Amino acid sequence: MDSTLPGPRKPRFREAVRTTISGGEAELSLGDRRCAFAFSPEDEPGIARLFADLGAGGRSLDDLIARSREIGEQIPALLQDFDRLRLLTDSEPPATTGVLSGAQLYREVRRLADRVIGRVARSTFTTALRDGRATRQQMIGYALEYFWIVKSAPGLIGPALSTAHTAGERALIQDFLRSELGHDRFLGRALEAAGVTPAEMEAHQPLPATFALCASLGVYARQHPLSFKASLFLFERAQPAFIDAFDDRCRALGLPAAFHEPLRAHADINEDHDHEDISRALMAFDEAIAPEACTVVKRHVALMVETMVQQEEQILAWYGQDRDRVARVFN
Repeated sequence: MDSTLPGPRKPRFREAVRTTISGGEAELSLGDRRCAFAFSPEDEPGIARLFADLGAGGRSLDDLIARSREIGEQIPALLQDFDRLRLLTDSEPPATTGVLSGAQLYREVRRLADRVIGRVARSTFTTALRDGRATRQQMIGYALEYFWIVKSAPGLIGPALSTAHTAGERALIQDFLRSELGHDRFLGRALEAAGVTPAEMEAHQPLPATFALCASLGVYARQHPLSFKASLFLFERAQPAFIDAFDDRCRALGLPAAFHEPLRAHADINEDHDHEDISRALMAFDEAIAPEACTVVKRHVALMVETMVQQEEQILAWYGQDRDRVARVFN
C-alpha cells in the first residue's frame, strides 16, 4: 500500500481529541463532533498503540505502521479520515518559507499593479480625452459608472468589519467606511446638472466590468479579507493627470461646471484624507502571510487592474453610441 500521507508529516491528535476503545469499537470526539469504527478483537492492541502514538505525536507514517503492523494496511486510510475530520495536526510543522508581512506584501502588490498596468493598460479613456474624441455621452457615462461604484461602496466595505481581527483594524475600517458615506449625493447632483434624472440614476444598470469590480470587492470583503485590503488602493489612488484632462474635455464640450467640479472635489477628498494609503494601513495589521495566500492576493489584484482596463473600453464602446438617454435603464 502507498504509505505517502497527504496530510501532516508527523501526525498528532489535536489537544481536545478524546478517544475510547471498548467492545470492538473505537470512538473519537472533538467538541460536538464524533466518529466511530469497529475492529476485530485481534486488532485491538494495534488500535490502542496507534491512538497512543497519535496522542504523543512525533512519529512519521512509516513509524506508525512499523509499530502497529497488525493494522498497518489500515493506518493510511484511518489517518486520512482523521485528518479529513480535522482531528489531526502536525507535531512538527514544516519550516515556513516565503512568509511575508502585510507591509511587504503591500509593497509587492503595488509593484505588481504597476507592472500589469504597464503591460495591459493604455488608458483608452484618458487617450480619448486628450485627443478630443470623448463625446458628451461618454463623459456622462463615465460619471454614471463612477457614481454607481461610489453609491455601492459603503455596502461593499461594511462586511469587512466582521473579519477585522483587532480593535485597531476595526476602528480603521469604521473610519474609512464613515468617510465614504454620502459621496453619492453630491455626485448625483453633478449628474443632474448634466441632465440625468434621479429616477434614471436609481434605475441605472452598470456596465458588466463595473458590476464585476464591485462584486469582486464585496466578495473579498466577506470571504478573502486580505484581497479586499490589498485591492482598495486601486479605487482610491490619485489620478491628477486624468482629472485635469477630464475637466478640459468637459469645458470643450460645454458641460456645466456643476457637472465636472464635484468629480474633482471627490478626487481631492481621497487625496486629502490619504485614502490611497488605506491598503497599506490595513495590511500592516497582518504580521505573517503564507505564500499561498500571497499568491491569491496578487492574482486578485492583477484581475482587478485588468477589469478596470476593460471598464474603460466598455464605457467608450457603450456610451459612444447615440441613444435617447445616457443611463442604462432596461424596462
